[in-house]
Amino acid sequence: MFLVAVGVWFAVASTASADARRVRLNVISQPVSQVVETLTFMTGIPVTHVGTLNGTIENWTVDSSGVEAFRALGEAANLFVAFDGTRMVISPKSEMNTVVLERRARSWVVARNAVRALFPMYPEAAIQHDPTSDVLIVRGPPAFVSAIETVLNRSMEKTVRVFKGGVAEVVTVQSTSAAN
Repeated sequence: MFLVAVGVWFAVASTASADARRVRLNVISQPVSQVVETLTFMTGIPVTHVGTLNGTIENWTVDSSGVEAFRALGEAANLFVAFDGTRMVISPKSEMNTVVLERRARSWVVARNAVRALFPMYPEAAIQHDPTSDVLIVRGPPAFVSAIETVLNRSMEKTVRVFKGGVAEVVTVQSTSAAN
């Protein structure tokens, strides 16, 4: 019984740390889609493909953690690669959208921290702040752009649930600063 419990614990622990697994892969010549499938199998990190992964990887070697291996593949194959903490989002750079968003009283640091909470790893060029016009320019596949847009366009209002006499009432509270 103890061995079974330990085995299950090791299986759960290894799944939870899939992004930390070291990967060593040498590619002589292989389609990009097959390299992605191979990295998915080796790392245990699920991948969401957006668009069609065309092209061939030739004479490419990677020796790093799972997330870093996907990042290196993105650089080698001109792919958009982001990691949301549980899965990789991969898309050809030719199939990206661009959206311009207003910051809405949030500082650039607060906006960047919100994005990093959602996607701990994404290409630095995917989100740029233009201080002159005070806007954020977001580039990526539709799923990435939509998620970033949702996070950054969240209302600055907060709701609080108040119970009066056993009855729940939702009260909207206006934030007075971006720090709230």
